[in-house]
Amino acid sequence: MKAQKYCYYLFLLTLLILPIYATDFGGKPGVRGKHGWKPIKNIKDPYVKGIADFALFESNKRLHFNLLFEGVLRGQTRSSNGTYFRLVVAAKNGAHIRNYRTVVFEQPWADLRKLVYLIAFKKH
Repeated sequence: MKAQKYCYYLFLLTLLILPIYATDFGGKPGVRGKHGWKPIKNIKDPYVKGIADFALFESNKRLHFNLLFEGVLRGQTRSSNGTYFRLVVAAKNGAHIRNYRTVVFEQPWADLRKLVYLIAFKKH
C-alpha cells in the first residue's frame, strides 16, 4: 500500500514539474530571454539587414517618411507560427540619425512579411 501511494505522489510530482521544463523556465539559462525572445547572434547578417530594410521601406511607404538605413544595433527573434524579429535600427531622417525599435513578423513558407510597428525611441 505504501509503495502504491509513493508511486502516486511521484506521478503527481512529475505532472507538476514537467510543464515547467517544457517552457522557457526549464531551458538553459541565458538562451532565451523574457517571453521567449532570444538574441540574434550576428546582427550584421544580410538577412537581418533585409528585415530592417523592409521595416524602413514599409514605414516610409505608409507614413511618407524618408528613413535611410544606417545599421542594426541589436536584435532578438521569437518563434510563434512564424518568426518575429525585434530590432533596434539606426536610420537617418534628413540630417538626423535616430534609433528606431521595430518588430517584423515573417512566414517564409507563406511568402509573408509584415511590419508590426516601427517607433523612434532615442536620439543617436
